[in-house]
Amino acid sequence: MGFTTLLDILGATVVGGLLLLILLRMHGTVAGNTIIFGSDRSLQRSLAETAMVVENDFRKMGYCEDPYKLTEGMQRILVADSSFISFYTDVDRDGNLDVMTYFLSDTTDLASTPNPRDRILYRQINASAPFIVSSNVTALNLEYFDVFGNKLPSPVAAPDEITNLRISFKVEDAEAYDTLYSQAYWQQVRLTSKNLRNR
Repeated sequence: MGFTTLLDILGATVVGGLLLLILLRMHGTVAGNTIIFGSDRSLQRSLAETAMVVENDFRKMGYCEDPYKLTEGMQRILVADSSFISFYTDVDRDGNLDVMTYFLSDTTDLASTPNPRDRILYRQINASAPFIVSSNVTALNLEYFDVFGNKLPSPVAAPDEITNLRISFKVEDAEAYDTLYSQAYWQQVRLTSKNLRNR
């Protein structure tokens, strides 16, 4: 065997090793992107479903199939805070008033997940057991405005002054990829329910 043959073998080994390293790195990147994009897609779907439920319920604030159940001096919104709201509505359109409450748990309710910030968004009707709307919410912010567009401080002392509100929440994955949690954000800029004002 000649010297040039040894150089050829050594060169081929180095080039082959570099190609193998490039292929392994590419495979890791593709696998990482697949996990991130799949996680983002799942998170966006969860966000959209949660937003549809919240928006649908909040638009029915102060609604009742039997309008005479809502008297002139009756408040439509009972309690209004930055992450808690309770209001009258008619959930199943049977003419009976229901009290619907949305609230956010604390982080201990999901202590079993790796994400230290995730919480449960609950929806409760009357005195029934709370229903889980979403279990990956990390932030919920409710802001309230009067008829002139002035922001009312939370908790709102006089909920009958509320004419519209801004809802925003953020969701994150329960598990991180490479120490990063995928996240998505939703905001309803101004939500107005036509039933909030006395007729």
